[in-house]
Amino acid sequence: MGIYDDLLSQKGRGTPFDKLVVLSEDEIASGSCGLDLPKDYVCFLSKIGAGELGNAQYMLYGALIEPSEIYGDIPLDLEGVLLFGDDFVGFNNGFRVSDWSVVEVDPTSKEILDVALSFDVFIRGRILQIV
Repeated sequence: MGIYDDLLSQKGRGTPFDKLVVLSEDEIASGSCGLDLPKDYVCFLSKIGAGELGNAQYMLYGALIEPSEIYGDIPLDLEGVLLFGDDFVGFNNGFRVSDWSVVEVDPTSKEILDVALSFDVFIRGRILQIV
C-alpha cells in the first residue's frame, strides 16, 4: 500500500488535485538539483502529480527551484532552501534541505516560517484548505 493510495483513488472525481500531471522518474530526477529527495515528495509527484491545485489556489512545481530565481538576491536565511510551490499571490513553499522540513517564504520580508515537518503533512493540509 502506497502513502498516497487514498488520494490516488479519488483523483479524477472532482478533487482539487484532478489537474495535476504525473511526472516520470526521469523528470523528477532532472528537477532534483542532484539531491536525494524525500520519498513522500517523490511519491506524490510520481503518483498524484505536479501543477495547479484547485482553481488557481496553489501551484506545485514540477522541479525544485532556487529562491534566487524568484526573489533575486536572497538573504542568508534562504540559503539551503529549495522551492517547490506557491499560492499564486507571492508566498512560496519549499524544503529546508538540511532536514527536508517544509517552510514558507514571505514575499515581502523574505522571512521563512516553518510550516510542516514533512511534505506529506504539508500537501495534505494544503489540499484540505482547498476542498
